[in-house]
Amino acid sequence: MSAPVYPLSNDVSPGQPTASSQYNNLRKDALTLGAAPEDSRTLGQFFTRYICGVRIEYLAVNRLRVPYLTTNPPTLMINGYLCQSAANVDLPAGCFSGTAATWYIFARRNPGSAAFTLEVNTSPVESTDTRLIGQCYWDGSNVNASSVYTYSLQGLGLPDYDSGWFAVAESQTYTRAHNLGQAPRLVVLLHATNANPVASDELVQVNTVSIGYGVSCLGWNATNIYATSGNYSGYSTCLNTRRYSGSGYWRIQAWR
Repeated sequence: MSAPVYPLSNDVSPGQPTASSQYNNLRKDALTLGAAPEDSRTLGQFFTRYICGVRIEYLAVNRLRVPYLTTNPPTLMINGYLCQSAANVDLPAGCFSGTAATWYIFARRNPGSAAFTLEVNTSPVESTDTRLIGQCYWDGSNVNASSVYTYSLQGLGLPDYDSGWFAVAESQTYTRAHNLGQAPRLVVLLHATNANPVASDELVQVNTVSIGYGVSCLGWNATNIYATSGNYSGYSTCLNTRRYSGSGYWRIQAWR
């Protein structure tokens, strides 16, 4: 089937009588880019879940923010309305309470404004003028910063869990609760020679450690990530063609 002709409508001259075909072609151009209605969704239907430039970040003291960038402003469709922020969008203070639970993050359309605001709820169900855009984990006292997740992000993005650097030694198992609510799809273990590596320091990915030969050292489930060092001196925390070590520092990063 050939592509639809666009535009179907034509220029008209002053005094030219209005034809129903011209009106109908204008309507097709506006709604379906010239395609027959049975062959295409309308533009409104097509963009009903449109979203770009929206990334939820943790803001200190248990608040959240959708940051504003002039080159990619936060933009989304809510209940058929095109909403776009012209500044950072911050969740008000005091929105989280109660026992530990997953909280869902919504963008809300406010009549009379093209911008949107943020709100949270323990239910993921959208109301008339809200759009579900992400989630986070509240432990009963604080929002876990690494649990803040934006549904619309594509690509790897920043890790959803980051342990930070911690000292390691041979023959030890290190257990880290990731609070992702599910088994991560990707876990990376890094090695550094000091606790606060600078940009010029080389970071080495730890794939194996040594117990006389190279073995994998990582495991994880829906709750924890486990990393076990080896027992062969000099090779127990990093066995790599870039570096071998029996001490140093590890950092675990994981993606939901």
